[in-house]
Amino acid sequence: MEREQAYLTALDELNVIMLEVYYSADPKQRVKNVTDELFSILVEAYLLGIDHASEMMQSFLVVDQERMESAVYAVIAGETFADRAENHVRNGDVAALQTLAESEYHRVYNTAVNDGVTEYIRETGAVVEKVWLTVGDDRVRDTHEDLQGVSVGVNDRFYTYDGDSALFPGGFANAQNNVNCRCWLEYRRVNS
Repeated sequence: MEREQAYLTALDELNVIMLEVYYSADPKQRVKNVTDELFSILVEAYLLGIDHASEMMQSFLVVDQERMESAVYAVIAGETFADRAENHVRNGDVAALQTLAESEYHRVYNTAVNDGVTEYIRETGAVVEKVWLTVGDDRVRDTHEDLQGVSVGVNDRFYTYDGDSALFPGGFANAQNNVNCRCWLEYRRVNS
């Protein structure tokens, strides 16, 4: 639980960081400063995800630079995080920028954990399952509350009652299942 609490604290801190960067930047440099800071945050999210995958698998996992770049610069609805950040900054929408930072951090972190565990399986041949976990408070959306404790194979998807599916939190097709999500997965080696 300590790992998850550190992760949730990081999500809360993103709001403060985005406000500081947005308001401290010269308006002419605001897009660049915000995008650069968000890039750094997303790289940190990926590194944290690999660290947590290493802890769960009790194995040292190496960061694959290409996978990290692919996760950070994933194109969603035709835009990268940088495109969306630029739009929010140009529109002066700090709240949307904060939501973007949280959602992208969450997506990149969970992608990294999945990448790390997938690499571990490739290298060791281990059998691994994953379990969906929620924060368990009244902000958990119904579609995710129904997934609490559900266990599937590492390559299997989680399905929501609204017809959406994902390999991990933050990976759904429908934005309403990703934005402000605070769920995570626990990966477990299965004795076979």
